Amino acid sequence: MRSSRTRRAAVLALVLLGAGVWFASSLQDGLLGYEPSRLVLDRRGAYLGEVPGSGGELGYWPVPYVLPERIVQATLITEDRHFYEHPGVYLPSVGRALVQNVRNLRVISGASTLAMQVARMQTPGGRTAWRKVREAVEALLLVHGHGHEKVLRQYLAIAPYGNRVHGVGRAARLYFDKPVEDLSWAQAAFLAGLPQLPGRMNPYTEDGLRRARKRSHRILRALHAQGALSREELQQSLQADLGLVPRPQRMPEALHAVLEWSVLARARHVPISTATLDLEVQSKVAHILQRNLNRLDGAGAGNTAALVVDTETGDILAYVGSRDFFNQEHRGAIDFVKQRRSPGSTLKPFLYGLALEKGIVTAATELADTPMDVRVENGRSYLPENINHSFLGPMLLREALGNSRNIPALRVLEQVGVEPALRFLEKAGVGGISYEPDRYGLGLAVGNLHVTLEELSELYLVLAHEGETRSLRRFTDEPVAPSRRLMTRESAQLVRHMLADPLARRPSFPVGSALDYPYAVAVKTGTSQGYRDAWAMAFSDRLLVAVWVGNHDWRRMNGVGGLLGAANAVHEIFDAVMPEWRPYRTVLDAFPPPTGALALDVCPLSGRLAGPECPHRKSEWFVAGTAPTESCPFHAKVRLDRRNGLRATATCPEREVVTRVMLALPEEYEQWARRQHLDIAPLRESPLCPSRPEELEPKVAIREPRGTVRLLYDPDTPASASTLRLAADVTPSTEPIVWMVDGVPVAEVSYPHEFRWSLRPGQHVITAAMVHRRQISQPVTVVVED
Repeated sequence: MRSSRTRRAAVLALVLLGAGVWFASSLQDGLLGYEPSRLVLDRRGAYLGEVPGSGGELGYWPVPYVLPERIVQATLITEDRHFYEHPGVYLPSVGRALVQNVRNLRVISGASTLAMQVARMQTPGGRTAWRKVREAVEALLLVHGHGHEKVLRQYLAIAPYGNRVHGVGRAARLYFDKPVEDLSWAQAAFLAGLPQLPGRMNPYTEDGLRRARKRSHRILRALHAQGALSREELQQSLQADLGLVPRPQRMPEALHAVLEWSVLARARHVPISTATLDLEVQSKVAHILQRNLNRLDGAGAGNTAALVVDTETGDILAYVGSRDFFNQEHRGAIDFVKQRRSPGSTLKPFLYGLALEKGIVTAATELADTPMDVRVENGRSYLPENINHSFLGPMLLREALGNSRNIPALRVLEQVGVEPALRFLEKAGVGGISYEPDRYGLGLAVGNLHVTLEELSELYLVLAHEGETRSLRRFTDEPVAPSRRLMTRESAQLVRHMLADPLARRPSFPVGSALDYPYAVAVKTGTSQGYRDAWAMAFSDRLLVAVWVGNHDWRRMNGVGGLLGAANAVHEIFDAVMPEWRPYRTVLDAFPPPTGALALDVCPLSGRLAGPECPHRKSEWFVAGTAPTESCPFHAKVRLDRRNGLRATATCPEREVVTRVMLALPEEYEQWARRQHLDIAPLRESPLCPSRPEELEPKVAIREPRGTVRLLYDPDTPASASTLRLAADVTPSTEPIVWMVDGVPVAEVSYPHEFRWSLRPGQHVITAAMVHRRQISQPVTVVVED
């Protein structure tokens, strides 16, 4: 019998011991850490957004090193008047609670101390007697292990204050928009009363505010009774305006910016960050972009994005990622500031800048805007075009850039080299660059390398800062990144001087277009192939504005290019924001020519020194050592045979010779000049007065077509219109030639040795041979594809 009792006692002891061990191991005797939320304000202190903290809640901010006296007294008189007198559990309150609970046969009073509330908040559970015992033990452990002040700090950091907010620091910002240290007695009492019933005392509802005010008045009177407030302070606090601020709302037009800055704020490890963004500017920019899309309604433009940057600091003032974050049809949730798209012509200024830096060109270098045969992989070639499918002939570099001509840019890139250009762009921050051979080719100049609006903005900041980098800044306390020199000061100054020159844009961009400003603005547009992307990049002495217009699915727009689609919005943004960003400056003050540059009069056609025969002249700036020394060769006195208008040789009778001042263009411009119906000096000599034929070396060369030509055969085109012009240079010019296709004669012709051959599918070899001599031209291959 005794042994049976002993065994039962031993089992009971083991059970109790196990329960005790389990109970002890389940207790929380430490102060838990919580991830705080990150609040982001705009540069003027307006609410921008917030990254939630632990459990998707707001707050959990650490309290100040020196605890604010008002919120401490208001909290203790509300939650635990004897906080510093007990070890975590106040026995008189426990006794009173037990009597009340036994009488009512349910838990109506918990006798919770502030330490017990911390225990409950750290390990939430139901309101049971067993739960109360657990909280009491945990409270004793917390106070014993950490001391009263740390437990008080934990309460002030994690207590619920309604509207998903934990901690008095975040609550002070939410309800009063001020630090907890600056709270008045009325505000401190108001906040101290919220944690008991945060849902029923919601300050943003009429009933909740009434209940919260009533409770705060009781707390103020208790503080007065305790001697913390004088009677005068009590009366002032009871009658004071609380200063509640409206519930913060995120601006719909800034949701991409909210995401951008909020994610970055998480890594900053500070509860409040001040962004460079200006919500007033943001709102203006968003509405201008929306009006711009409305204006393009029917032209297939579905989306848009923009950045506005302070050029001096790199601060992002406005960040619009799409037309409407919630627009599903146009995929508004996509942030097009960060999407890689074809930039069209917006990279051209940097290719010209590299050429200027290497001494390959000057601002007055003559560039040929004429048909160009570009070789690509596998021996294939293509004929690039300008956006308006026309050519302007000889152009100076300044006008070629201002008019955004494709062919001159390709010619410049050919001299600079694709790989050096890619390395420059990579150093400037453009990502995703491939160095696979022929990945971009000369198409780099017209949009083959995709970039983001963000990357383009940093590129144009290099021009704004005279060749040095300037990183985009997102927070006002973010240190300015050290600058790096990417371009020589002189080349960057010259490029931006050209981009700000309205006369350089004629005739492609008419007077009064969106590119003309009453103040100094360097501007460049871009249009990708097929009108899929429209860009405008512009900067003044104080602002940089970048705008993109297009569609999420790369759908073509109906003729919406950089000028029509984006430049108008850029101009409106400048006019709306510039008056608030420092006074205007004149063109010369804002974008002066390169330091030490020399201004010379040159021929606007050849770029050489203007000669006596040049009908026009213009002033151009030259960096030291780059000024031209030769006179213009394009305007000259030419001796002509009056009988046929060709060049007169020394053997021509003087009575048949006339001398005229004419446009003497190189041979590469002949076809272009003919199509423009220009009166140009002939290149060939008159056959009526040959220069002793016996002294001339007979030769024949095909002038047109050149190289390998690929053409598309359309069977629906009439045969009379489906032809290829054949032209040859023959010496002496009096000799007839025979045109042969695949070795078969197709036509015998005399001067001017031209013939139109009817196309037929296949690969063909074309040659020209003299009729009376053995001379034959080098062959030309023409591929006519079905």
